[in-house]
Amino acid sequence: MPAYTIVTTSAVQDSDAAEVNTLVDDFADASEAIGYARRMADEMLGLAEQLTLDFDYSNVSIHDGDLIDEELDPTNPSFIGMWVLDEASVAFVGADDFRDGASGELALQ
Repeated sequence: MPAYTIVTTSAVQDSDAAEVNTLVDDFADASEAIGYARRMADEMLGLAEQLTLDFDYSNVSIHDGDLIDEELDPTNPSFIGMWVLDEASVAFVGADDFRDGASGELALQ
């Protein structure tokens, strides 16, 4: 099974810091990794609702390979896509859309 790296980034409004967590796991394929990352994003959204947190920016990104020791961002060639969270929902932005510009700017806000 191929390895994928999932990076969660969370920041709440009125905070200068973001929390970043990275995990590597084996999945059957990229679609399984994307589905797992979606469940993580949904859980983050549910937790924020329970704690009444307003997200400044939060996302769950997926990278191809075991990249636990690397500084990862969406410009890395291993980037597959990310789930971008807002107060009410999550939306997927694929690597191609991110690199095309408009979606990437939205995802980094």
